[in-house]
Amino acid sequence: MDAGLKAWAEIVRHVYPELTILRDRTKWLAGNFDTPSVFIETDLVSDKTHTPWADRIVEDVGLVFHFDKERVTEEDEGEPIPFDLAPLFTFLRQKRFCYASKRFGVALVMEPPRNRPEKDRIEVTCRYSYLLAVPKVPVRKINSIYIKHY
Repeated sequence: MDAGLKAWAEIVRHVYPELTILRDRTKWLAGNFDTPSVFIETDLVSDKTHTPWADRIVEDVGLVFHFDKERVTEEDEGEPIPFDLAPLFTFLRQKRFCYASKRFGVALVMEPPRNRPEKDRIEVTCRYSYLLAVPKVPVRKINSIYIKHY
């Protein structure tokens, strides 16, 4: 069920190839990471049967972009450098908020993302959906039928 998380990591890696991606919530909450980085977390909203061979998964994603700390002069020590999200939003608009993952075989259909700036980070949230293939259960075929007459 983490195909959506992996697809979002693929999007971030494509737009920001040098950015560190965090997926471990305990490491992120403890603050054991270098900046600049992004923490990605998904949350399942619904899982409904779409067809006998596929389920429609609806999830929310949260991307938390942590700013780098400016170290040019002593006065600027510890001041955050704002992160430019324009490339991410431009990429999503160019894709018309639909992204087909090349590696994980899912196509994300997104609502336009919302962002909330903080002092040292910016949070981007978005709801999206995708179809997840359900493996077929093998059915044993009957090759011959025996009828008993009385």
